[in-house]
Amino acid sequence: MDGKKLVLKTSYAGDVTIDWDAVDQFTSDQPLVVTKSNQQILTGTVKNSGADYVITTPQGQQTVQKSEVATMRSPADQAAYEKSLHPGFLEGWAGGGNFGIALARGNSDTTNVALGFDAQRKTTNDAWIIDAASIYTTDGATSTTTANSFQGLIRYDRNITKRVFVYGAFAGGYDELQDLNYRITPGGGFGYHAIANAKTTLDLLLGLGYTRESYTTGLIRNLFTATVGDEFAYKLGARTTIMQNIYYLPALNDTSNYRVTGNFGIATKLNGWMTANLLFNDRYNSQPVLGNKNNDILFTTGLGFTFGAKAK
Repeated sequence: MDGKKLVLKTSYAGDVTIDWDAVDQFTSDQPLVVTKSNQQILTGTVKNSGADYVITTPQGQQTVQKSEVATMRSPADQAAYEKSLHPGFLEGWAGGGNFGIALARGNSDTTNVALGFDAQRKTTNDAWIIDAASIYTTDGATSTTTANSFQGLIRYDRNITKRVFVYGAFAGGYDELQDLNYRITPGGGFGYHAIANAKTTLDLLLGLGYTRESYTTGLIRNLFTATVGDEFAYKLGARTTIMQNIYYLPALNDTSNYRVTGNFGIATKLNGWMTANLLFNDRYNSQPVLGNKNNDILFTTGLGFTFGAKAK
């Protein structure tokens, strides 16, 4: 029992979920780990006595009001829960990757490769997030590269309360067609878990950072930037998830300079590990170098894979 739901694991009907408020009688002949609302932990058999619950521990019986019972778990489930609070750094990762390729030979000679990867390690207290995406396109007939870009992110989140968290991030990348040698963006700030349930998540971000850009023209920019954004995910069903995020990054020391990046994607599981992916990416730069356009739009489809017990 966790929160307001009691889950009974049966061999004949799977997991049966019951509202805790609807339970009139409860008895266990095996010891359970009971956590009270004040975080006190008791271990023993449980039996209700009217509106109260009597827990028979090795030290004797203790009576607890029903409203004071926060969780009840088997010893094995309690051990797994406590381990999940402090997993090793290599434990608890989940995520996936995607791969798309298009080739044309004969009258046309083009190659298009799109790669993506994301991994997350979330606990009840913090989260690590790693993202990377790359696209490369060439035209063999003219020996030209028509797309060559990479962008990646490493971020760490730490919960302050159930809703509020702080984060630190480091992002970087390059884009040959924008004459961008590199762009690095360390930063940090605050986030808010506006929606957090099994079906829908929505995080709001507000932060500050530093951006350094180097272009092949010799131009170098050093910008102090703000970050305003959102990250949204919604499960359409057991197999399909949609995601959306958008980030607005205005330069505080050059108000005419700002960037906006946004993504919209759909991933559908084909089996236990393979997915079909669709991704729309839009990147806007208010001050590109001379001769380049402000806006870049990428649309990719392909197959992907998932890993980890909690991969979506």
